[in-house]
Amino acid sequence: MNKGQISVKLEQNNTYFPIEAEEEYEWFAIRFTYEKENSWGRLHLFDSEKHIRFCFLDGGNERLIVVHNQPELTSSIAVPGPIVTGTWMLEVSNEEGRTFEAEWEFGCGTLPEEYVSTLMQGEREYWNSGKLNAGFTMDNYDWAKVWQTGSRWYKGDFHTHTVLSDGKMTQLMNREQALKQGMDFFVATDHNVMSTSWAKGNALVIPGVEITAGDGHWNALGLRKWIDWRATSLDGGLTTQQGMDRLMKEAAELGAICSINHPMLRPWAWLYGETKLEGVQSMEIWNDPTFSPNHVATEKALQLWTASWNEGYRITGIGGSDSHMLPTDKYDDSPIPSLIGDPATYVWCDDLSADAVLEGVRNGYVYVSRGPVIDASIQIGDNAYRFGCNLSTAFSQEYDEMASREVTCKLSVASHVNARVTLIHNGNAEWVRDVSATATGEVPEMLEWNIPLEEGTYNWYRFDIRDEVGTLLAFTNPFYYGSKEPQITTYNELLASANLTQDN
Repeated sequence: MNKGQISVKLEQNNTYFPIEAEEEYEWFAIRFTYEKENSWGRLHLFDSEKHIRFCFLDGGNERLIVVHNQPELTSSIAVPGPIVTGTWMLEVSNEEGRTFEAEWEFGCGTLPEEYVSTLMQGEREYWNSGKLNAGFTMDNYDWAKVWQTGSRWYKGDFHTHTVLSDGKMTQLMNREQALKQGMDFFVATDHNVMSTSWAKGNALVIPGVEITAGDGHWNALGLRKWIDWRATSLDGGLTTQQGMDRLMKEAAELGAICSINHPMLRPWAWLYGETKLEGVQSMEIWNDPTFSPNHVATEKALQLWTASWNEGYRITGIGGSDSHMLPTDKYDDSPIPSLIGDPATYVWCDDLSADAVLEGVRNGYVYVSRGPVIDASIQIGDNAYRFGCNLSTAFSQEYDEMASREVTCKLSVASHVNARVTLIHNGNAEWVRDVSATATGEVPEMLEWNIPLEEGTYNWYRFDIRDEVGTLLAFTNPFYYGSKEPQITTYNELLASANLTQDN
């Protein structure tokens, strides 16, 4: 029998259904429904060799998945490859008492029209090769491919969503909208699903996933392989502190950057308080500015991030639009739409590639902006640095005979509104300069600071840019020299160091 049905009221949160592949087929298709729309139910399918073949999160969008031996006919969240014989296992996770119904079919030859997805728009690039035992990996993704040449700041977004989880835009729409926003790259971070293919386009798309749980969300940026985040894994996966610790460790070992999302935004704030700070490489300081609660949450995240640098951690601060909407959609209390690339995160790369973007984030070569375009020259003698750089080389042998060690920092800010630039030194506002709005084609004023270097000390500096009423427009990552041995190790301790709680 190559067809079957499931109709059941779930008696527990996780239920397993065996599906028999009695011979070798070319494709497997399953269509399903939940009792309620947008139920956030989850499905995971394992083949008879216990390889995961798809992971699905119900965000109210299309509930059809095809696993095919040809990548071009396989759903974007499924692993192509041989349909091996034996017992496959469908894991269904949802609230007990809800009804789940599904129809599935194995087949050969032409895929029936009823199983052709409406979401697979345009030509595609295939991140998974579909080779036997390749597993849920990005084994066909070219991390080193150069999309643009030249050393400069590249504009991107580290937090995006599509119809593959709970967003409204298809992959193709995301890519097209990114280009309209003047973006060079973005990271695909749908909730608890990974894409194995993506609609082709001119903006660089980097694989990733938003590990999403009731007590917090984090992005695995540049994840190259599926990691078992399921609640049914031995350590509870994304539902427990132990599981989250393991997931961050595995993601980092696979080359991904672990970045905590909207850490102070209730009800999605980070509540895994025993998270080791040494395992956090990045933090989303600025999340969707058009969502009004984020005005307060972003200021708290800045306060938290400042405390992490004062403690001696060098966590890179990034932004994320957390885009879920169509370009025409906006929140009821927002005058403008919520768009991909708002805020934009700029990363310095010598050439644009996925590897270069991720390395730039690791190094802190980053600034985040809602409009101002920043250029900086950070100079010590003949040596040039940028945001994120360690200036400690200024104390090397070649500088021993210098009469004084001083940083000359020149900064230009092209802003559409009048702005105020503040130099933050070890968490304190040290210099404040006003800049006038820059007309189209006008060269912005160059601001200059001289900063003395004191050997044997730990110091860090960043720039915050705000409008005339204090609303955040942009911030840079710190440049620094010296080091400090952290005296705290966990996220809860960092909250205390910043004089914050998740209730205030």
